[in-house]
Amino acid sequence: MTSRLMDRLLATAGRNGPVLLLVGVMLGLVVPPLAQAARPLMDLAAFGFTLGAFLKVDLASFRAEVVSAGARRNLAVLVWVGLGVPLAASSLVALLEPGQALAQGIMLCTIAPPLVSTTAIAAMLGLSTPLALAAAVAATLVAPVAMPWLATMLGGYELGVDPMVMALRLAVIIGGACLASWALRRWARTFVVGNPAATTGISILSLIVFAVGAMHGMQALFLRDPALVLTTLVAAFALNAGFLVLGAVVFAGCGRRAGLTVGLLSGNRSVGLAWAAVGSALTPGLELFLAMSLLPIYILPLLMRPLVAAVLARATRTPDGAVPRTEALVQENTASGG
Repeated sequence: MTSRLMDRLLATAGRNGPVLLLVGVMLGLVVPPLAQAARPLMDLAAFGFTLGAFLKVDLASFRAEVVSAGARRNLAVLVWVGLGVPLAASSLVALLEPGQALAQGIMLCTIAPPLVSTTAIAAMLGLSTPLALAAAVAATLVAPVAMPWLATMLGGYELGVDPMVMALRLAVIIGGACLASWALRRWARTFVVGNPAATTGISILSLIVFAVGAMHGMQALFLRDPALVLTTLVAAFALNAGFLVLGAVVFAGCGRRAGLTVGLLSGNRSVGLAWAAVGSALTPGLELFLAMSLLPIYILPLLMRPLVAAVLARATRTPDGAVPRTEALVQENTASGG
């Protein structure tokens, strides 16, 4: 009975991801004791949503995407989301010269890999889930090496993070999630394969716990300095949306669906891994930016849905005005949610 109830809870979470994530953020803001209780669980939550994302990896789709897209495009996408986005962010910081906390937040968010659960958001929007999965998983797997290196190379704004400590923390979270995913696929394969919404639910529930914990202290800060919080929130939305547009433009030649998918990967970075990687080096200003950066990840997909649908419909419309039933329009949505 308990097992059946848990399966239903996870499946419900998987089907209603974006709304639940937004609710989690709001709960953390309006119920400070809940945010305080969730705060110590944030590292565990980072492990949980990474594990849930790896459980969603469909090896057949992964291989098919790698083969069909070709090595050149795969490499170009990976280089862009892993190196191009941080370099563009570094140039932006050098040009605008924001305050130290804002500069740290921009750099830390953009050196983080794309959020693996962007795959589910891509499914919700009708974009390329295999492309999102391939790029996000590959970037996440190399994050324990790439993030400390990028932090050192682009750390002119004093990210204040020990590269070795960052690498170790990321290796524990990502490596542990990888190992746990392998073990579950080996010894609980029937559940993993037969319950796609439930495995998405693992990510969603973990992200909710993380989002609630991230809002710890934010209500008091907003009441004390609403201008600072709102300015930081606007900057977080501008960063996410700006890189979404930039990524889509850079890869427009690959088609609208692929271009928009790369844009989504460019803007939706794994704030959770960035947060976990910093650990005790987290400063109040950096904490504020990272917390505010969660909001566009959860809100923008809901706002983008009709616009993306219109863009894709125009791209696939035949000369007589009919919309063909192509793979582009029947993207599977088994992982709808965050």
